[in-house]
Amino acid sequence: MNNEKPIAYSDLKHVSIHSINAERDDFSESSSMKSNSIFTKLLMNTLNDDDKGQINTAYSEFFSAIEKTETFDKVIGANDDFENYDSIIKQLECTPNLPNLKNILSNITLKYGNEFLYQKGLGQRNLIYILILFAYYKSCGDTFNLCCIEEPEAHLSVNNLRLVRDFIEKSSSNSGSLVQTIISTHNPSIINKLKLSNVLAFTGEKAISLSDTPTKLVDYLRKRPNFDILKLLFANKVILVEGPTEEMLISTYLSKQPALNDIDIIPIGQRGYATFLDIWLALNKDNQNKKIGVVRDYDNSDAAKAKHDTYDTAHANVTVRTTTNYTLEIDLVEAEDNLALLNDLFEMEGDLDAVSKHMINGKTARMLDVCDAMVDEENPLDIKLPAHIAEVIEAVS
Repeated sequence: MNNEKPIAYSDLKHVSIHSINAERDDFSESSSMKSNSIFTKLLMNTLNDDDKGQINTAYSEFFSAIEKTETFDKVIGANDDFENYDSIIKQLECTPNLPNLKNILSNITLKYGNEFLYQKGLGQRNLIYILILFAYYKSCGDTFNLCCIEEPEAHLSVNNLRLVRDFIEKSSSNSGSLVQTIISTHNPSIINKLKLSNVLAFTGEKAISLSDTPTKLVDYLRKRPNFDILKLLFANKVILVEGPTEEMLISTYLSKQPALNDIDIIPIGQRGYATFLDIWLALNKDNQNKKIGVVRDYDNSDAAKAKHDTYDTAHANVTVRTTTNYTLEIDLVEAEDNLALLNDLFEMEGDLDAVSKHMINGKTARMLDVCDAMVDEENPLDIKLPAHIAEVIEAVS
């Protein structure tokens, strides 16, 4: 920080650091409510002298009303034992402590709709908490505010998360105050895909700024707005597949295994995997606790197979396997006793070519039939995986 040079106090006094921890469930449920505290500070920053004067006047009128009830006289009472006692008591007045305006404002309790804020759900309370905090930061025009938000998605519904994400981003960039916001998250929807240069990714003891990643790789991800970037970068075990048929087959197979499944299956929707592997390696190349596998179709292309095989050869934590035949369906029908099993399932008497064509023509619909039969409770179909898929699963497991 500051090139390891000391920062003068005269500069530091203009810096304020705020941390919004993930465990913030108590911020509006007790007498020392964090939301009320922030709201009090916000009022102190935004009220002008006229506003404060009106509050003090109203506070004075409140005490005057108390005096008129003669409650004060009743509390002290008369004492007939002393003839001058009453004359002394009459000099006493009940008066407000006007200089401490903050104490007046701190007694304000927040409501949301027809209920007190502390009566709302955690998600609603977290939403209001973040909105109030940024309103407070905006009121601190002469202070640099460093705001650290841990897991803004905590307790929020899908709709409120989208609202908070948009609010934080626009408040940080458009606010008149000096606000630098740092967000730590496990939720990929928090990342703005068009501003990936702002993302700092951590794996093991390594930190990678995506702004330092080759531009063509970052731009490739930016052009895929619905792609789950965090799953690719941070899952310990990932298998990339071309489409939904491979995803359904592998996911169904893993669901039937007795061991707990911690493998993420990601369909990329295309034949080429090289760019995805380059992106993954930029972060995980030297981390042997991270593994990635690729299940691809041969597609009658020796050149494409050779290109992808170089990743398998060069990196111990990368496994790439390709079908023996043109596409997955043929390898699936060909594996062990699958031909007979699939003939029974589809009520056919076909050979390898006929059943393969039936699978290919039906594509996802036929694969869905196979997967449903595999998990049938009464008579599950004992389909065997093609060798290339089995090898990838074994390598990443």
